[in-house]
Amino acid sequence: MAFQVGSTCYATATEAGQAQASTMVGAIVGQGGTAHTVSATTIDETSITYVLSPVGGGTAITHVAPFTPQPCNMLQLEDGLSIGWMVAGAWIGAYCLLFLRRALSGETGSDYGNT
Repeated sequence: MAFQVGSTCYATATEAGQAQASTMVGAIVGQGGTAHTVSATTIDETSITYVLSPVGGGTAITHVAPFTPQPCNMLQLEDGLSIGWMVAGAWIGAYCLLFLRRALSGETGSDYGNT
């Protein structure tokens, strides 16, 4: 099963977590009136551990954020093949119905009644 972060699908939940964490790493956020830089230390399938380090120095803050990977809802190759075969089946079915109508009405000449 693939997991989606933004407009990209990833093979595993951990890869999706890494992609999600990378959107925050290096950002500067305000916490308690002080600017902090964000880094990620531990990333797994259920949580991301962020460390907020004060820009001016001081004690770092550790925050464990829950992470729920979302299933990939983007169209994949298999989806495209399924849709393609459905369209082809509809065209083949329409051709067969047209051929049967012509055969039953006696239009079996080489020009199929186009004179």
